[in-house]
Amino acid sequence: MFLEVTVRRNPRLIEAALRLHAEGRLPPNTYVLDMDAIRHNARTLAAAARREGIQLYFMSKQVNRNPQVIAAVAEAGIPRGVAVDIDDARAFREAGAALGHVGHLVQIPRAFLPQVLSWRPEVMTVFSVAHAKAVSDAAVRLGIKQDLLLRVASGYFHPGQEGGFDLEELPTVARAISELPGVRVVGVTAFPCLVAEGGRPTPTPNLTAVTRAARLLREELGIEVSQVNAPSLTCVATLPMLRQAGATHGEPGHALTGTTPLHATSDQPELPAMVYLTEVSHTWRGRAYVYGGGSYPRGHMRNALVGTALRRATLHRPAAENIDYYLTLDDPKAREGEPVIAAFRTQAFTARANLALVEGIQQGAPRLAGLYDRANRPLDLSI
Repeated sequence: MFLEVTVRRNPRLIEAALRLHAEGRLPPNTYVLDMDAIRHNARTLAAAARREGIQLYFMSKQVNRNPQVIAAVAEAGIPRGVAVDIDDARAFREAGAALGHVGHLVQIPRAFLPQVLSWRPEVMTVFSVAHAKAVSDAAVRLGIKQDLLLRVASGYFHPGQEGGFDLEELPTVARAISELPGVRVVGVTAFPCLVAEGGRPTPTPNLTAVTRAARLLREELGIEVSQVNAPSLTCVATLPMLRQAGATHGEPGHALTGTTPLHATSDQPELPAMVYLTEVSHTWRGRAYVYGGGSYPRGHMRNALVGTALRRATLHRPAAENIDYYLTLDDPKAREGEPVIAAFRTQAFTARANLALVEGIQQGAPRLAGLYDRANRPLDLSI
């Protein structure tokens, strides 16, 4: 999905991955991150957000919640993160980054509420009055008051992510939650608010719903709405759309690695910053089998570069019901041990891949700055 644009816009990343593999310093089944490009992307996003008057919370799940990457993005100008689940929240906490938004997409389970509230996130999203009450009860016990976002339901969801408040019930719900002693309603959110259609950013009904919801809260209830959070497809190109719609916050994730759907079809301000490095394990009956573990069902993985000659070949992942121990490669010239480079949309936290952080790529002096296994444990290849 992103191979050709990476070849054209960040060939040094590919060169660095191949070099480190040839030196025996990178194993197969490894996402390789260009830390120079990630910092560039974070700075570029932060500057664009300032111009548009939009606040940003950044995601880390796309890069497996890695603490080094979290720290680098925070230092580059986006200091607060969005935790889509409890594991995200813990990762930001352990990396020393500020928690901006928790509880969306996944509400914080009640057993974790006291701990997460003690970390003092800026806002927490709730999907129901009952969960708001649970947050309030935990906050009261801690002697604090937690700011809440209400999850608005327009009816447009990704499967398995349904939930929230219909616009018709919002005034009644907001009144009930506002009476709880440990919380304060300060805004609204929904997901996804933007999608890519035909290579162009397109608003979903959720974007209209959150802006209408904010207006309802302000005009009917007199609530001071400080946050209209409109996540999905947040990147430099879409920030003006968010501002024009009345949103106050966006949540970049794939923009940090230059891997939103927009980046696959057009050159964007963010640079490609991630490739997948693997290696030919063996051949069998005319097909090459490469080490797997890092593929993603929605990744649109199609092509790869094989060997130091960078032969182009089609790369296949097994059907979704099978485990991707191996990927298969249509390359009759493939030989065992040859490197394979791919670039596709991923969610590294769902995969079984290693993560390599490389500094100095854009200066022509690549240096391996970190190598981690899938649990973010440092990976040592020495004897």
